[in-house]
Amino acid sequence: MKETEILKVDSRGRIVIPRSMRKALGLKENSHIMLISDSEENELRIIPLPFSEDQTFMRIKIIIADEPGALSQISKVFGELGLSLLYGQTVVIKKGKTAEWSVISPIPDMPVDDFERILVEKGNAIKVIVEKPMRSKI
Repeated sequence: MKETEILKVDSRGRIVIPRSMRKALGLKENSHIMLISDSEENELRIIPLPFSEDQTFMRIKIIIADEPGALSQISKVFGELGLSLLYGQTVVIKKGKTAEWSVISPIPDMPVDDFERILVEKGNAIKVIVEKPMRSKI
């Protein structure tokens, strides 16, 4: 069921999600949500996430070949490591040459250098850029 509400943003940029919507989505105090802004479409999307309050995430930019099967090969590595993909977006950088896959995922239980090496060796990543960890903001 879809609900529509018109909300006001306060002076600190906050909104209140109406109780009926929180209840329908199972949102409680300390629930995690992902907020995605799209300036081209002039929209915000809020997506509930099923994680504990002390979960830490990472944002990764992975450069891969722009060829059939490349994205599936790199995403398979995430599955083998037991990592969920909270968000992913792929953009072609140079048609037929390179693409960039931006991902938000829980941090793996290994050193970042090892994780980057595995993505290159097993996933055929050209380059991996792991940005600093993102703590859930509660």
